[in-house]
Amino acid sequence: MPVQLNPKGVANAKQLIKDGKVDRDTPWSWDADDQNKILGDQDWAEYSGWFLGIDDAENSDTKAHYKYPIGKEGKVYRSALIGDRQRSGQQHDQEIFDAAGELIEMIDKDQDSDKGKKDSRAPLDAWRVETASRPWAMIPGFIPRRVLAPRANSPRVGPVLTRSPNSLGGAIAVISLTGVISQHPDWFADTSVDEFAADLMSAVNDPGVGAILVSIDSPGGSVYGVQEVAQMMMGAREQKPIVALANSLAASAAYWIGCSASEFYCMPSGEVGSIGVWQAHMDFSGMLDQAGIKTTLISAGKYKVEGNPYEPLDDDALGFMQSRVDDYYGAFVNGVAQARGTDPATVKNGMGQGRVLGAQDARNAGMIDGIATMPQVIRSMQKKMSAVPSKKASNIAGLRHSLSLLG
Repeated sequence: MPVQLNPKGVANAKQLIKDGKVDRDTPWSWDADDQNKILGDQDWAEYSGWFLGIDDAENSDTKAHYKYPIGKEGKVYRSALIGDRQRSGQQHDQEIFDAAGELIEMIDKDQDSDKGKKDSRAPLDAWRVETASRPWAMIPGFIPRRVLAPRANSPRVGPVLTRSPNSLGGAIAVISLTGVISQHPDWFADTSVDEFAADLMSAVNDPGVGAILVSIDSPGGSVYGVQEVAQMMMGAREQKPIVALANSLAASAAYWIGCSASEFYCMPSGEVGSIGVWQAHMDFSGMLDQAGIKTTLISAGKYKVEGNPYEPLDDDALGFMQSRVDDYYGAFVNGVAQARGTDPATVKNGMGQGRVLGAQDARNAGMIDGIATMPQVIRSMQKKMSAVPSKKASNIAGLRHSLSLLG
């Protein structure tokens, strides 16, 4: 049974946010020592007003709370809300997932409002222009909002272990791949390939983990590093079962990673696909002319300033940029074909051609292995793990057999 939403905690948080009592920067983890650094003894006694969820099936000392605290300074911690949202998504606690999202939006809206009072025009600085000009394996509609109004970095939440009391095959490590993807941690993205790869290999090398579930809710992101982590996952699936779930969106780069698992499923209401690559060129020359600004570029190297934003894109630069996009697209198509056991022509012509597809259409196109919810996938994984004897159990059985022959 899902953990129940705590209305008192939600109402308390909303009032504190309205009063400006918010901590946007302090990192948060699920470790008890880290929590105790923020919460005092009396704070724990008042949990009913400070947590998004309460599990009434547990006793008062071991209640399964969704721990966003209002700590010693009486503030709502944004980083802990993000952790709650990720965990509630993994545990399929929809009410808590929605409530955490609403509170995060309230915090961010308030922050954006404060910024607007200081500067009504978001600056198009060189870093943001360069970021928009990168090659992307992502749904295009997600780029402008994040480029023009980047958010504070989200806290990193490592693998969550799910263990069945009757399972003989070890725990299931649940790893989240959420939001916009970049190669390295930065202000722009929600998830980095580097951190995801570290979490994946940590679970692969953990002897207590019998299988890995990758929960994906992402529009994709930068192409940089995605091919490498997809190949890493294909190698890792030879060591342990890796199941990916579109929960609820696995698009573009996120699809490339997800389809590299041993099995790939999609929520009934989910979407997968967007197999393609795009790149943008911004031409500010008209706007600068109107402002009376003339830009002169001094460079060395024939193509050094090719594709700059201070002049229209010429045919040579357009052709080169298209060739780079085509190269990345070819690697994307070949990677999907290898992971799904098909040929590149099928991927190009039969898997949406750049569109995202609903669960049933994606299954019909061979893009996923089935349609299932998170609890269904976990139960299936636990069942398969229980059916396969662990290495330790096999060794004991072999030893008993050898002793019986000697006797």
